[in-house]
Amino acid sequence: MIKNYYQQILNFLKSPDFLKSIIVTFGIVLPLIIGIQIDQISYLLSISIGVFLTSGSDVPGSRKHKSIGILIATLIALLTTIAITYVAPNPYLLVPTMSLLIFGISFISVYGFRASLISFSGLLAIVLSFAHPQVGQEILIQGLFIAIGGFWYLFLSAIFHPLLQKRQINKELSSCLQFTAQYIRIRGNLAIGEGKAEELKKELFELQTTINATHETLRELLLTERQSSGFSNYKRKQLLIFIELIDILELSMANPANYEKINSLFLEKPQYVRPFIDLVFQLSDRLDQMAIAMLENKKLSHKIDFNILIQLCEKTIQTYKNDIGLPEAREGALLLRNLLEYEENQIQKIDSIERVFYDLENQKNIGIRSKEGKQFITQQDYDLNILSENFSFKSPILKHSARLTIAMLLAYTIGTLFSLQNTYWILLTIVVIMRPGYTLTKKRSKHRLYGTLIGASIASLIVLINQNTYLFAFLAIVSLTLALSFIQKNYKTASVFITTSIVFIYTLINPDAFEVIQYRVVDTIIGAAIAFGAGTLLWPTWESESIQNTILKVLRANRKYLAQIDRYYHENSGLTDYKLARKEAFLEMGNLNAAFQRLSQEPKSQQHHVGKINEIVSINQTLLAAMASLGTYLINHKENEVSKDFEFIIKTIDLNLKQAIQRLLKKDQTGSISEDELELAHQHLEERFESLVSIRNQELAFEKTKPIDPQLRKRLQSTRLISDQMKWLVTISGNIKKVIESLESDLVK
Repeated sequence: MIKNYYQQILNFLKSPDFLKSIIVTFGIVLPLIIGIQIDQISYLLSISIGVFLTSGSDVPGSRKHKSIGILIATLIALLTTIAITYVAPNPYLLVPTMSLLIFGISFISVYGFRASLISFSGLLAIVLSFAHPQVGQEILIQGLFIAIGGFWYLFLSAIFHPLLQKRQINKELSSCLQFTAQYIRIRGNLAIGEGKAEELKKELFELQTTINATHETLRELLLTERQSSGFSNYKRKQLLIFIELIDILELSMANPANYEKINSLFLEKPQYVRPFIDLVFQLSDRLDQMAIAMLENKKLSHKIDFNILIQLCEKTIQTYKNDIGLPEAREGALLLRNLLEYEENQIQKIDSIERVFYDLENQKNIGIRSKEGKQFITQQDYDLNILSENFSFKSPILKHSARLTIAMLLAYTIGTLFSLQNTYWILLTIVVIMRPGYTLTKKRSKHRLYGTLIGASIASLIVLINQNTYLFAFLAIVSLTLALSFIQKNYKTASVFITTSIVFIYTLINPDAFEVIQYRVVDTIIGAAIAFGAGTLLWPTWESESIQNTILKVLRANRKYLAQIDRYYHENSGLTDYKLARKEAFLEMGNLNAAFQRLSQEPKSQQHHVGKINEIVSINQTLLAAMASLGTYLINHKENEVSKDFEFIIKTIDLNLKQAIQRLLKKDQTGSISEDELELAHQHLEERFESLVSIRNQELAFEKTKPIDPQLRKRLQSTRLISDQMKWLVTISGNIKKVIESLESDLVK
């Protein structure tokens, strides 16, 4: 137990979050120390503020994107500070200036995650302008020093970029290994019915969202950087691991239909399935071992001999056939055979990753061509038209900007009317807590309150025990470092250390620490109440208002994915286009999972048609998994002959999805499929399987123990799997259409 805690602490100290927090703390503290030494603390404090304001925009990504983000944050902090400080003495100028700046700066969040952090820096600059008032030419001088702070942090960021980038990639890759291992393990538990199915599926959906986000971060880190600097041998290895992990996830997703069938077919005979599931768990454990080895920078432990487990599975299939007897055992044997083939494919992927760990793979030719790799990066569109498109109350960002503006003006008014000592603390609380969505605002309100109360209690206890100013200075620096380390990952913990750092800093200035603590707690409560009240009463953005659009995006992405599967089946080419469509389908499905989770946490009065939306989410997840299963199989098993029946069924599936989209858009449904022709197409696929079964039965009639020809077995597997998957996809796509039609009918009522 102690060893585990020690390792967790060690991993945290090696993490990129902690390294970045040290860099930021150093950037803040060094100017303060110099200022004290030369008795110019006022000017040097502005440099520290500049570092604090601009460092928030420094998120994982390429050097170019980081630098541009920091420079824009510096410019906004400079102009905002000057503007607010100039008009602060005149309330008739201050109110409209604050309104325009708060609204305008928060509105730039429409340009994505990095823009939202730049926006946050600008809002902080507005708040801190009230904490550091100036007059006359001092306003420009202080603004200039804030800009110097931004350039100082840009310098630090550039120096430490390679080290931070390396740690960030290692951390994200190890996390991706762990998440993928967990995904495989949950799939195994679903296959054997261990645990509650609904809870496992919910966990699976949430995990897929997390994996998608990790994949996007890794694409940004590995592929964007390559565009300008090329690939080192080390990064080639990292890219290979990432590519294999994406394929492992698709393979893992590609078998739920088989798992459900196995679960029902072998419900009374679990002994025949257990060796296969044990192998799945071993694969999961191996990925976990790799994650730990990468995170702790250790050598990978001895290689697992999967051949022994594969032989046991082979033996189990034979035992099953002997116990049940052919032809009764054929369907179950083929299912187990397909499952084993899937596991062998996973082993090949894991072996490829292991060769990277053991440095046995020739890395010179590994990677993605620059042009191809660029396609996999989700490019942020910075067109000015995006601003005009979002300038409507249908936009969550516009509503959030208006809501935030009113909340901050209200907070400033309350602080002024009641002559509160630190009005900017209330403003700061509102800026930190308020988010476009109700769920996240509520969550951050709770975390902010809990963190402030816990932090205030800890600081009070320390101040009671000790009055050493050097200790307070040391604890302020440590608290600031820890707060910055947790700010993105664990806001509740970050709030604790933010509070302790502020208390210790003010204790150095004002010996009456308990007065500082009292104001901090009261102002936080007021700020949290205003933020939560505004989020609930002022044009709240409920997930039920936008989730239909999210469903629409998923259906469109699934149609595109299906089209690429069909194209690859016909041409045996276009693998890049297939992977791009797969990526988009996975991301949109993850967005839908996340949207539903947010919906389920909103007030019951706002959870409209939650049951049917839950059904739509589940069916779409199953559809994506079934398509992944079909696509993976077709890629790994080239078909020499293009089946017209396959084409007809694909058109049926696509039409179901198209009509579901038309229903969501409230358009007339176009196109139709003959049920008789569809039944005939299914019948033809089944007849191909039966003809192969007949050949095998004739062989067994002459010689009961005659081993099956490997080619015949592969053809049996192929025809069985494709026939089952096509039927399954038609059923699922039809169910999606029916549920959406039912949902739309309820909305009309």
